[in-house]
Amino acid sequence: MIPVRLWGWVLRNLPGIALVAGLAGAVWFIGDAFNDRTRLRAELATARSDLATARATLEKAAETARIHRAHLARAADEARQWSALSNDLQQMEGRDAPLSPLLAATARRLFRSGQ
Repeated sequence: MIPVRLWGWVLRNLPGIALVAGLAGAVWFIGDAFNDRTRLRAELATARSDLATARATLEKAAETARIHRAHLARAADEARQWSALSNDLQQMEGRDAPLSPLLAATARRLFRSGQ
């Protein structure tokens, strides 16, 4: 048990003890709030950095997608041109005409020199 003298001292000094405990609690609370604020600022800086990185990645992906769409459009246009050329060549089959006299003479000279 706590001796009576100690109880007497505690009761006499109770307002001072309460004041010291209250001040210690206030200092602890303010210190904890300051530490939280510091930690939150660091987290905010990290989040801003991550956001900037994500934005740069997103812009790079958008540019890549734009270039890819342009490439696909060119490839589709080229495929249409080849299809049109193939159709034209298929429609020309059987339309062989004799060469003009000048072309016939040139062809004879070329083919004779190659032999």
